[in-house]
Amino acid sequence: MSLPKNDNPETTTLDFIKSLQGTKAVIVPITLNGVLVHQGMKFDVSPSDYNKFLSASQTGKVSVIVASKEFLMHTVTPDSDRPLLAEILKITGTLDHILPKVVEGAAPNMEATLD
Repeated sequence: MSLPKNDNPETTTLDFIKSLQGTKAVIVPITLNGVLVHQGMKFDVSPSDYNKFLSASQTGKVSVIVASKEFLMHTVTPDSDRPLLAEILKITGTLDHILPKVVEGAAPNMEATLD
């Protein structure tokens, strides 16, 4: 994908960068042992939420697991899905499945090229 043509490419680039900022909604369907338990759990991830998660996971004050669970519990919407998410996260391996999907969904698609 290339940026749209414009007389002022800096404005176009800046506009594109700004369009990637802000809160991102990420939908993660939850299937356990072949049973769909949630059609699509929604997580609203802001840059502040993500930065807070990174800081908490790197300070050493709490474990990465605790920081990850707090991040997911804080960003899941609506609030009525929190009790279900809390129970799902008690199952071995679910955190390792859900967290990367939320982070990947909130981040832009970045590709490195060597030209």
